[in-house]
Amino acid sequence: MKKYGLLVSAALIALMLMAIFPTINVAKAQPRSDIDIIWYESSDAAWTALKDGEIDFIQWSLTKLQKEAAETNPDLAMASYTENGMMEFDFNNNQTIMDYPTSTNPMYFAEVRRAVGCLVDKDYIIANILEYYGSRIDAPVAYPQTEGWVNASVVTYDWNHNGVIDPDEANYPYEYNVTKAVEYLASLGFSDTDGNGYLNYPDDPAWGDAAGQDTTTMPLKICIRADHAHRTEAGRYLYGQLEGDPAVAGDSVLATSSRWAELGLVGGDFDTTDEVFVQDRTVLSPIVMGDQNYHIYTGGWSFGRFPTYLFFLYHKMFWFPYGPNYVNPNGQHDDLLEGIYYAATLEDAQAAARDYTYWHIMDCLNIPLWSYTSYVAWRKELAGVVNMVGYGNENGWTFMNAYRTDDPGAPIRMGCVSTWDKLNIMYSQWYYEYALLDRVFEGLIAVNPYDLAFDMPWVAQDWEVGTWVDPRDGYEKSVVTYWLRSDVGAAAPVTGDFVDYFDAEDYLFTVWYQYAFDDSWNWGNFMDIHHIEVVDDYQVKVYFDDVSMWFVYAPTGYLIGPSDTLISLLCEEATATFTGADLVQAGVDPSYFEYQFTTDQVIQVTSADVNGNPITEGTDFYIRAGYDVFCHNVFVNLTSFAPTDTITITYYRPIADGAAGTFLGGNLGLSWEDTMYAYGPFYPISISPTSASLNKNPYYFMDTPLLGEIDWRWYWQGTTKPRSGYFKVDILDVVKVT
Repeated sequence: MKKYGLLVSAALIALMLMAIFPTINVAKAQPRSDIDIIWYESSDAAWTALKDGEIDFIQWSLTKLQKEAAETNPDLAMASYTENGMMEFDFNNNQTIMDYPTSTNPMYFAEVRRAVGCLVDKDYIIANILEYYGSRIDAPVAYPQTEGWVNASVVTYDWNHNGVIDPDEANYPYEYNVTKAVEYLASLGFSDTDGNGYLNYPDDPAWGDAAGQDTTTMPLKICIRADHAHRTEAGRYLYGQLEGDPAVAGDSVLATSSRWAELGLVGGDFDTTDEVFVQDRTVLSPIVMGDQNYHIYTGGWSFGRFPTYLFFLYHKMFWFPYGPNYVNPNGQHDDLLEGIYYAATLEDAQAAARDYTYWHIMDCLNIPLWSYTSYVAWRKELAGVVNMVGYGNENGWTFMNAYRTDDPGAPIRMGCVSTWDKLNIMYSQWYYEYALLDRVFEGLIAVNPYDLAFDMPWVAQDWEVGTWVDPRDGYEKSVVTYWLRSDVGAAAPVTGDFVDYFDAEDYLFTVWYQYAFDDSWNWGNFMDIHHIEVVDDYQVKVYFDDVSMWFVYAPTGYLIGPSDTLISLLCEEATATFTGADLVQAGVDPSYFEYQFTTDQVIQVTSADVNGNPITEGTDFYIRAGYDVFCHNVFVNLTSFAPTDTITITYYRPIADGAAGTFLGGNLGLSWEDTMYAYGPFYPISISPTSASLNKNPYYFMDTPLLGEIDWRWYWQGTTKPRSGYFKVDILDVVKVT
C-alpha cells in the first residue's frame, strides 16, 4: 500500500498520527520505550511472530482467520477501526503503454473502462473475498469521508443510515451487468471476427497497429499484487470475468453472454496476461509506478484526513515516474481538482469534490472497490496503545505512550508485513517504509487521534492564517505565520548526540531543499510557496502564490535538518553577479523590481553585497519562487538600487539529483548514518534490510504523557498569539475509558 507524502492529501500521515504535548516549561522525559522494527515478507510471517511473542504488534490489519484466532488467544488484545484508505482497480488512461507503443491502450477508451466496470461485482468481492471486512466504495474517497465529499447521484451508499440500500440510494452507473458490458464493447466494434474464442479489437484506425487484431496479440496487462491476499483474489476474479479459464477459449461470462448474438456479433474472451504479472510489490512497482507500463493494477492507498488527496492522485501535473498519479495523464478534469485544493472555504472544496467525483465515476477513470473495516491485535503485555480513528494502533500516540508491562525497560517491537525499498524521507512511498520514517521525522501541526478535525500544536507552537497583496499582480493571496517551539532538539543518528535546536533557518532549508526536487513525494507540500519572511529565529511568515484554506497544512512537514549539517553534504556553493540595471519593474506596484539572477534553485543565501557593501536578506531584498518560474531564484528589491550598482549573491544550490537514493543523499554516496537526524521522538541506531532499532530522542520537545491521559484533548491557554496550552486528566478521560 502506498502512502502519499502530503498531509492534506495522502500520506503525510506522520503529521496526523504523532502526538503533541504541552508548551509549558516542564521537565522532558522522552517516550516511554525504545522501538525495534522487524520487516517480514508476508502477513502470515508477521502474524506467527505476534502469536509467538516475538513482536508486540503488527503494522497491518488482521485477516479473517487471524482475527478469529486472536479472539480465542488469551495473550492478545484487539480493536477495530474503519480505515481511511482505498483498494481499487486502477486503469492506465494513457493513450499507449511502453509494451505496445504503436497500438492504442484499450483503457484509453471510456467504453472499455465502463465495460470492465460492469464486469465487476463489488458486492461479491465484499462478501466472498473480504468476507465483509470492508465497506464498498464507488468514488475514490475513503468510506469514512464519503458524506460531504462524494456526489450522491453516482454512488451506491446508505445515506439515511437505515442499514439497507434504498432504491433512490443505488446510483452507481456501472453495477454488475454483463449485458451492459457487452453493449459498451460492441459500440466500439469488438467481436470475435476470426472465431477463435477471443475478441478482436475494432478494425478502426483509432486503434493503431492493434486494429482488427485478436486480443491475444495485445492482452490486457493486469498487474496483480501477490503479496496482499485480498488484492490477489480480486485481481484473479477480474481476469476470470474477462477471460474465464485461461486454458479454455470462449468460456468467460463475457464471451457467453447472449447479448452478442442479439447484436449480430460473436462473443469471445478478452485476453489478459492472467498469472504472468501476479507478482510482489518489488516487481510491480517499477512496471506500474516507474514506467506506467500496465493496463490494470490492483492498487491500494492509505489516505490523509481530508480528500484533498484527489488533487495529487489524478491531476496531470503529478503524472511522472514514481509519482502519485499513474492513472490519468489526460487532464480533462484538472479544473475541478484544482477547485478542491485551491478552495477558500471547506464548502467550496466539498462542492468541487462532489463535481469531480461525479465525472471521475462517469468516465470510469478507475474502479474504487473498498475501504477496510480493520481489526488489529497486540500483545496484552503492551500497555498504553492508542487506537486512532481511521488509522488504528500504529501511530505516534502509541509510540509515545506505550510500554511493556512484562519488561518496562525493553523496546516496543513492531512487525511489518513487507520489506522496504528505500528509507528516504523525500522519495519513500510505501506504508512499510514510514513505519520507521514517521518515528524519526516531524511536522508543525498534529491532530487529535479521536477527532481528525481538531488541529493541535506540535513543532509549531501556534499559527495564524491571513492574506497579503502580491505587488506583481495585485491579487490577494494566502499567508500563514508559524511560531516555532524553541526546544525541538535534533539527535544524531547512531550516537544520539545533541546537534541543535530547530529554528527558522532549519525551516527555510526544509522548504527550499524539498521545493528544489519536483519529483519528490513531498514537493506538493511546498509547490505553492512564493517566498518566506523570517521574523525572528522562531517565527516565519509563509507567503503563497494563490488562495487556499489548505495552505495552513501544506508546508508543515516533513522537517529535515539540521541545516548547518545537511547543507554541506547535499548542496554546493555558487555566486552570481548582476547590476541594478538588470532589475525590471514587473508589477502593478511601481516600486516593485525583480530579476531572475540564476538558473539554480537557491537553497540559502550565505552573503550578499552591493558594490562590496553588505546587504541583508529580508531588509534590502528577498528571493522568491512562484508559479511563473517554479524556481526559487528571483531577486526582489526592498530598497533602491542604482543602474550602475553591482550586486553579488553567494548561495547554496542543491547538488544535481543529490536527494534521491536509498536514503536521503544516497545518490551522493551518503547513508542513513550521514543524513537521518531526528527531530522526532526516536533516532535510529541500526538499520538493516530486515530490522531496525530506534532509541528515545533525549532532546525531544514533548513530555511523557500523564498516566490516565486517554482522550488526548488539548486545552489552549490565552488568546494572544503565540498561545500555549496543556493536556490534563479529567472527567472526559473517564468518559473515554467508559
